[in-house]
Amino acid sequence: MVTRLASMKDIRALFRDKPDVTRIQIDALFEKHGFSSSRSIRRQEANFTNQIFWVETRAHGRVILKTQFRQSLGFSLKTEFIATRALRGVAGVPVSESLVYDSDGEPLVFECLLIPCEPGESGLSYYLTTSRSQRLQLGALLGQTVAHIHSQQCPDELQSQKTRDFASWEGTIREAMFGDEVLTSSMAATLPELWSRLLAATDPAPEVRVQGDNVFLWGEAGLHNVLVENSNSLRISNVHDFQSAGWGIAAHDLRQAEGEYVARPGSEHFEPGYVDAFRSSYNAVIEKPLMELSPVEEKVLSIVANLRGIRFFWDCGRLLHPKTPEFLGEAVSDIESLHGVG
Repeated sequence: MVTRLASMKDIRALFRDKPDVTRIQIDALFEKHGFSSSRSIRRQEANFTNQIFWVETRAHGRVILKTQFRQSLGFSLKTEFIATRALRGVAGVPVSESLVYDSDGEPLVFECLLIPCEPGESGLSYYLTTSRSQRLQLGALLGQTVAHIHSQQCPDELQSQKTRDFASWEGTIREAMFGDEVLTSSMAATLPELWSRLLAATDPAPEVRVQGDNVFLWGEAGLHNVLVENSNSLRISNVHDFQSAGWGIAAHDLRQAEGEYVARPGSEHFEPGYVDAFRSSYNAVIEKPLMELSPVEEKVLSIVANLRGIRFFWDCGRLLHPKTPEFLGEAVSDIESLHGVG
C-alpha cells in the first residue's frame, strides 16, 4: 500500500527507469518475423510507457520497433495494431501498415509493434516554425483527419473498450477507482477526506441524462501524432499513435486536439483562428453535425478524465501523482453537483 503522494522526482524516474533492450534481442525479434538483422539501432524519445527504436536493417530498410512495457486500462499496442489495420486505406487517414504485433514474451517480455518508418516532419515541429497561414492550414488538415477517423466503423474489438462512452461513465469510474484493491486502500490512507466524499457521492452514483452517438476515437489526437510534408502543397502524410483508440464521444478527441499546448491562448505559440480552422474543417467533413456538450456532459467528461488520469499513473508506476488531490477533488465536486440534476 502507498501512503504518500509521489514527487516530481518520482515522475521523472518513470521516464528514466526503462528495461534494457539489447541488440541481440532486437535481432532475434526481427529474425523471428522474417526480417534481416540490424545494421544500426537508434533509441528515440518516448513517454514512460514505451520504448521506440529506429532500426536500420540490412535488407528491409528502416523499421520502427515500438515496445510497451507498462500497461494501463484502455491503453495498449494491441489496440494500436487493431486500429491501424482498420484505418489502412481510408481516404484522408494516412496510417502506416503495422507489420507485426508480438506479445509472445520471447525474445522481449513485453508487447511489441514493428512499423514502417514513414517520411515527413512532425506536425508539431512544423507548426512551431511556419507562418500563420500555414498554421491555420495545418489546423484545418488536422480537423479533416479527425473527422475521417470518426466517420469510420469502429472495429468490434475496440467497441468493447467504452472508457469514453457517456452511457458507461459510472462503470468506467468504478473500474478506475475501485478495480484495484491496492489503489483503493492507498487512496483511503493518503487522502481520507476526499476518499470518503467519493464513496458517499458514488453510493449511489447520480442519475444523469446524456446524449450523442459514439464514434471511432483516435484517442491521442493532435499535431504531435502526425507527420507532414510540404513539397508542392502542405499535407498530412502520416497519422500514428492509436494506443488509446476506442469507442466513445467525439468530444474526447476534439478536446485533445484543441487543447494542445500550442493551441492554448496562454501559449507563446498560440495562433488566433487555429482552433476555428480545426473545428470548421471537422464540421465540413463529418456527416452528422456535432452537438455541443451540455453542462452535465461537460462535468461527466471531466470526471472520467480526472479519475482515469489517477488510474493511469497508478497502473504505470504504482504511485499517486502529485496532482492526485487536485484530480480527485475536482471529480468529487463534480459528482456531488450532479446529484439531483437528473
